[in-house]
Amino acid sequence: MRLVVDANVVISALASSGVTRKVFLFNSLVKRFEFIAPELLMKEVRKREENLIKETGISKEEFDRVLAFLIEEIEFIPAKEFVRFLPESERICRDPKDKEYVALALAFNCPIFSGDPDLREIEGVKVYSPRELLDILLGKRRE
Repeated sequence: MRLVVDANVVISALASSGVTRKVFLFNSLVKRFEFIAPELLMKEVRKREENLIKETGISKEEFDRVLAFLIEEIEFIPAKEFVRFLPESERICRDPKDKEYVALALAFNCPIFSGDPDLREIEGVKVYSPRELLDILLGKRRE
């Protein structure tokens, strides 16, 4: 199953070795999900890099190691691949920061991997939380 990854999920995986990072780790072994994201995701992550390192207390080396792993697990899609879905995304999405993720999900007709409760309210776009995806990977839940 293909899933759009939002920046919050990547930031969560960088910040701790909890459920979100486990989804990426387990999936790297079983290859159940194909993660995609708009190219802008990396800009959002890099903007938060210094604060994340400071807030979480992880070293720059650890941050870079985890980020390199996450980058390997995600295919980054250029905006030209989903730009025609932006008007629809802007119409149905309350948060302007989420519009590219929603447009990408619409373009590829796939769910979003996010812990953002606002995304769950968007009609016509399925959203899986980190816990839901981990349960699917562990066979505790069906898609």
